[in-house]
Amino acid sequence: MKIKFIRDDNNVAAAYLNDPQVVTCSRGMKWWPIGAIVDVDASGKYLVDNGDADPADDEMRALCAGWEFRRDDVLLSREMLAKAIEPEDRQRFRNGEILGYDADGNDIPGPNYVCPDDDSEDEEDDE
Repeated sequence: MKIKFIRDDNNVAAAYLNDPQVVTCSRGMKWWPIGAIVDVDASGKYLVDNGDADPADDEMRALCAGWEFRRDDVLLSREMLAKAIEPEDRQRFRNGEILGYDADGNDIPGPNYVCPDDDSEDEEDDE
């Protein structure tokens, strides 16, 4: 079975250290480059399910049946985790209202950002 890496941030397991596709960074760490095709056992399914790789042969495609239908959701979930999007803000992120948070924890407006109505809070305080 084979997988093809679609991300370049996957460390290399000990069994693959001598693979000619492996990239070594300036700190000496070993990584799979995007596009590397690797022979794996059935556990390679986890890398496909996690959005790290695509199936690269018929046997892996059969094992990962339906992977392409889940891919967009998996990649979006990974992006939200990487940007530390709070659970209560995840729908706003999906809607394009926010892109993440700045260093102070404030929203970074997205293309569909809706500015909170500050006047409504003032009116409530006046009552």
